[in-house]
Amino acid sequence: MPNKPMEFIKKHVKEHLLLYILVLLCFLIGISVGAFTVKVINAHQKQELTAYLRGFFQMFEGSQLRGIDIFKESLRNNLQLLLFNWLLGVIIIGLPVVFVIIGFKGFVIGFTVGLLIEEFKLYGGLLFLFSVLPQNIILIPVFIFGAVTSVGYSLQVARAKISKQRSFSVSKQLGLFSSIHLILAGIIIVAALIESFVVPFFLSLIVRFML
Repeated sequence: MPNKPMEFIKKHVKEHLLLYILVLLCFLIGISVGAFTVKVINAHQKQELTAYLRGFFQMFEGSQLRGIDIFKESLRNNLQLLLFNWLLGVIIIGLPVVFVIIGFKGFVIGFTVGLLIEEFKLYGGLLFLFSVLPQNIILIPVFIFGAVTSVGYSLQVARAKISKQRSFSVSKQLGLFSSIHLILAGIIIVAALIESFVVPFFLSLIVRFML
């Protein structure tokens, strides 16, 4: 029983290896574009972004942000993105947008990390390790798996309709597809808890020395 989830994941990766490669490629391109964007934005825009980040960090230092508020915001943003991913899989024609979502996720991470390291140097690296990486170690695999699942489901339904497979049950596959997304939503809750109640502790320690 304990090995069943791992067996399912291994089987899923094996059956959808090409999709995993494509989704991972979109994610890495997003990271690269995000990091490159930091280099090309003008000095004024960079100063404004840095000032915003400093103000945001000062809120942590002054304990002005409550963990529960961060949790609600993180949960809302990530669950909305997961729900959108599910909808795109269901409607089938929205399939290309799934790749855009994962690319956008990569862009945000690449831009954030690039800006932190360029503007705050060593402290930027620490901020990445303790404020960006912890929750994203969970979130990135969730959204990659979710993207592959959505594309795989869409292609499966499309093939079944084109070939008119009578043995194919749309309702059964939709139930499995939805169940997977519910599990992913549960994992997102764990990531949101880490972002809300673990990350702020380390962030406040770093900010004390940085500002």
